[in-house]
Amino acid sequence: MMPPPPSSVEKPLVFLAEPLVPEFAAALAGRFRFALAADADGADMTEGRVLLMGVKPVTDEHLAGFPALELVVGISVGVDHIDLAASRRLGLSVTNADTVFAVDSADYAVGLVVAAVRRVVAAEAYIRGGRWLADGDYPLASK
Repeated sequence: MMPPPPSSVEKPLVFLAEPLVPEFAAALAGRFRFALAADADGADMTEGRVLLMGVKPVTDEHLAGFPALELVVGISVGVDHIDLAASRRLGLSVTNADTVFAVDSADYAVGLVVAAVRRVVAAEAYIRGGRWLADGDYPLASK
């Protein structure tokens, strides 16, 4: 059984490099408060404990601006874009998404290959443009 969600005063403040997908933000809203790192004011900067980053570089200057920061989370596989020396010096933990998106990315890549080989985008344009009325059926086979 999950513990009850914290009150708004107790919810940890998470800084974001970019806005979250609305459905994801709604699912997490009961447990966390979110603020865009670029819009953070002085009070937020002294309160935020987590920085959720995309693939933009996270430099020593970025990290120094958040004195209460404890954790930097990269949403990519690697952490090449995070200044690890500065993180270590400031006592910050650093983590990443690791291979959490690997299967989805592979599925997407296979779908793109099939779409390219079968010319799905060209076929859709042919149909949406009404060319099938004048030119006949679109040749779906590659033989």
